[in-house]
Amino acid sequence: MAIRLPSFRSTQGFDRRVWTLFYGRIISSSGFSVVMPFLSIYLHNELGIPMTIVGMVLLISAVVGALGQIVGGELADIVGRRKIMIIAMAARSVMFLALAYVISGGADIFVITIMVSLSSLAGSFFEPASNALIADVVEPKKRLEAYGLLRIGGNVGWTMGPLLGGLLSMISYPFLFIISAAATGTVSLIVFLFVAESISSGARRQKLSLSDLGRLREDRRFLAFCVISIPLFMMFGQMASNYAVFSTEIIGISNAEIGYIYALNGLMVVFMQFPISRSISHLRMTKAMAAGSLLYAIGYGIVGLTPYIGMSLPHWLFSPGFLYLAVCMFIVTMGEMVVSPSSTTLVAKMSPESERGRYQGMYGLVSNFGFSAGPFFGGLLFDAFTGQSIFLWAGIGSFGLMAALGFLGLGRRLPEKTDCVDTD
Repeated sequence: MAIRLPSFRSTQGFDRRVWTLFYGRIISSSGFSVVMPFLSIYLHNELGIPMTIVGMVLLISAVVGALGQIVGGELADIVGRRKIMIIAMAARSVMFLALAYVISGGADIFVITIMVSLSSLAGSFFEPASNALIADVVEPKKRLEAYGLLRIGGNVGWTMGPLLGGLLSMISYPFLFIISAAATGTVSLIVFLFVAESISSGARRQKLSLSDLGRLREDRRFLAFCVISIPLFMMFGQMASNYAVFSTEIIGISNAEIGYIYALNGLMVVFMQFPISRSISHLRMTKAMAAGSLLYAIGYGIVGLTPYIGMSLPHWLFSPGFLYLAVCMFIVTMGEMVVSPSSTTLVAKMSPESERGRYQGMYGLVSNFGFSAGPFFGGLLFDAFTGQSIFLWAGIGSFGLMAALGFLGLGRRLPEKTDCVDTD
């Protein structure tokens, strides 16, 4: 029986640029996910670098990327969405090629950190420009599904990338970066050929101004939303760092099997994102994000029980603990499918039309900060609680509980018109 993708009937009226970005997202995320889940494994297992230092590498690169998000958002409002997306993907392709070169030559951790950070900086310009373009060309009531469509594209890539990366990492780590370079370069070319600019010259802001950026301080509800989102994104950061290393080093599953688990994450989004997006479209976004954060907390929190419960479950053709870790990933992915499109939609609802890039860039800065802080603090917990997995993952799960409580509190302060999808 042929496998069918979920029905896209309700999305047939989308602008062609939305679909172009959808296909571009498949390609770029395939290339990105070929290498990134295995970077932590390479640094820790192959080079023998402590997880605290691995977390520091990811922290530095993501902080650099966070700064790039806000600059990229500003530039998207000034020079246009299209130019920024083209430059971002082309530059990231060059950085991935450079990483392949330095890793093949046995570069030390300092050089690798610089190159990973430059790659993060280049890629960080793309997201705010892409999200602002969606807000430009999609009517408000359909933005939740439009952002969900991009997530499906990204997770089609996340389904294929880790499967390929898990196999190729056994042969050559540098080759993974070459694949990533080819994928991101292809996306740059696709945007150049097929994506027209979505913001007119008259609607663009004239210059980059730090004083104008400072006006975001006056939007206290948006800033509160950003702060509350930090612990949520700290949860996001565990997937490609502590979760991967814990699963392979402590539990003992193979690189190929961790690739299968990431593929489960991608397949769930591909087949379930649209039904979930529709099912939450009548809810206040803050309540949806609180529920998603709680699912994240549960999914990661019970990872700590793997040595006590998961290893005793039947495992058939897989390593002991594999099926239990897959169940944990199932719960985490359910939270992801609720949270991710809801957060981007809420940012679009809160932002003035002429400042969509700025707001998306600021939220990107915050999300990258949380994403980078997650592996760092998770790495500290990993090294501190080696052999005490319950405490390790309970600490990581607490990030999700903090976010859930914060979103519920914020929902009491946001007007229904801002917090709901179908009020426009």
